[in-house]
Amino acid sequence: MDLWCEYGGKGCEEQVKKPVQQPETQKAKPVVVKPSPTIPLIKRNAVLAKSGNVSFGRYYALVIGNNDYPNLDKLKTAVTDAKEVAALLRKSYGFSVTLLLNGTRDQIIAALDEYRKILKKDDNLLIYYAGHGWMDKESERGYWLPVDASRQTRARWVSNADVTDTLKALKARHVMIVADSCYAGTLTRSAGELDQTRGLKLAEQPSAYLETLAGRKSRTVLASGALEPVSDLGGGQHSVFAYAFLKSLRDNTKMLDGTQLFGEVRRQVLLNARQTPQYSNIRFAGHDVGGDFIFLRRDQ
Repeated sequence: MDLWCEYGGKGCEEQVKKPVQQPETQKAKPVVVKPSPTIPLIKRNAVLAKSGNVSFGRYYALVIGNNDYPNLDKLKTAVTDAKEVAALLRKSYGFSVTLLLNGTRDQIIAALDEYRKILKKDDNLLIYYAGHGWMDKESERGYWLPVDASRQTRARWVSNADVTDTLKALKARHVMIVADSCYAGTLTRSAGELDQTRGLKLAEQPSAYLETLAGRKSRTVLASGALEPVSDLGGGQHSVFAYAFLKSLRDNTKMLDGTQLFGEVRRQVLLNARQTPQYSNIRFAGHDVGGDFIFLRRDQ
């Protein structure tokens, strides 16, 4: 039909508009909507952990390893560290693990938001971060630097406040951050605010002690160093801190609390590097005095 008839010209009344038939090869294909690549798929297959009559809830882990920085110096071991930590937590400790490699700020924040939705009051969450870190000395605030971070602006950085606000809102009973980055100690309080020893090993403690420890809310951080740069090397294919962290969890045969893990990691790192790991409760995140994260070996 020409434009004359299209606009109602005379002599066109008898023409009937017919639908245009598309060739077989040009038929519209169904649209497949894919999930946004900015939101990691959070694994939800955690199994309830028990020892004797004590229930420790379900264990989840978000493991982040960043090597490939377009705008910053590339790292060598963070991705390898993250993969090994994820595998160990999954196979030996029964964690439901989400592994995020070379994560952007949007991906990290989206993952934390997802855990706010799915975690219940008896659950446990471990967040492992290996990548660049930075400290703003003027504001005395630390940052994780995702792979899309830039030196010129903090717009794509993840601040301590971002992490702390999330931890405070989580329903989980125990949350532990393991941060292997420069200036990771900005998340901790002073070392004197946390008991450095608990006496007997957890495996030797009476069940009432375990029930008390498991029942108290904890928000703790194990940092690879204080307010200082930390090494990306020193542990073979791993950073010196990651190597000590992995070895301590592999050597554990039953139960290990965060304070005991810190003691093992600190001793090994001090022998091999000029950095001092820190362990403490996290500022303003809802920690109960006496609470701690518990690692329960489940493959032995």
